Amino acid sequence: MIDADVWQYAQYPAFFILGLVVSLINSIAGGGSTLSLPIMIFLGMPATVANGTNRIGLIIGNFSSAINLMKHGYLNKKIFLQLLLPTIAGTAIGAVFLVHIGDRAFQAILACVICLVVVMSNLRKDILGKPPAMPPEKLTWKGALGFALISIYGCIVQVGVGFVQIFGLTRYTGLDPIRVNALKNALTNVFLLISTTVLGIAGKIDWPIAIVMAAGAWLGGYCGSFLQRKKGNKFIQHFISATS
Repeated sequence: MIDADVWQYAQYPAFFILGLVVSLINSIAGGGSTLSLPIMIFLGMPATVANGTNRIGLIIGNFSSAINLMKHGYLNKKIFLQLLLPTIAGTAIGAVFLVHIGDRAFQAILACVICLVVVMSNLRKDILGKPPAMPPEKLTWKGALGFALISIYGCIVQVGVGFVQIFGLTRYTGLDPIRVNALKNALTNVFLLISTTVLGIAGKIDWPIAIVMAAGAWLGGYCGSFLQRKKGNKFIQHFISATS
C-alpha cells in the first residue's frame, strides 16, 4: 500500500508517463483512453472528472501529432474542411448531453463502450464495401451524417473514437494510413476542444493532474507522428493490429 504522502508526489511522474503512452497510442492508432480512464478511476478519481482531466492531455497530444504531420504534408486540408461542419454540429449536440451524465452512468457507459471498441477495432475496413480510389470531391450526405454521429460519440464518451474514425475515414476517403491519421488527429481536436471547454466550465477537470498528463502527451504525440513518418504505412497497420 502506497503511503498517501508519498503518492502525493509520486502521482505526477506516473501521470506524466500515462499521458505520454496514451498520446503515442492515439497518435498512431486509437483506444488510448481505454487504458487511461480505468486507471484514473481505479486511483480514486470520479469518473466524470477522469473523463474531463484525460481530455486535456488528448488535446495536447493530438495537436502535437497533427501539427507535425501537417508540417510534412500529410494532412488533406480539403477533406478536413469538408468534414469540419459535420464535426462541429455533432459536437454541439453531444455537448448538450455531456454535462448531464453522472459518475455512475458514465462508468456503465464506459464498460459497454470498451467492449464495443474491441469489436469495432477488429472489423474489416471493407465491411461496408471497398474504400474509394480517390477522396470525394464534395461532402456526401452519408459522410456528413456519419462524421456528425462520430463527433456526438467522441464528445460524450471519447473512448475508442480513434478506431471509429480510422474505420470511417478509411472507408470515406480511401487514403493511406498516415494521411488518415493526420485527418483523425485534426478532427479529433475539434470536438475535444469544445467538449473539454464544457467539462471545464462544469468543474470536471483536475487541473494539476491534467497539466502533468498534457506535458507527457505532447511528447507522446510528437514521438507517435515521428514514428509514423519514419516507419511508414506498414508500421501503422501493424501497430493498429497490435493495439486492437
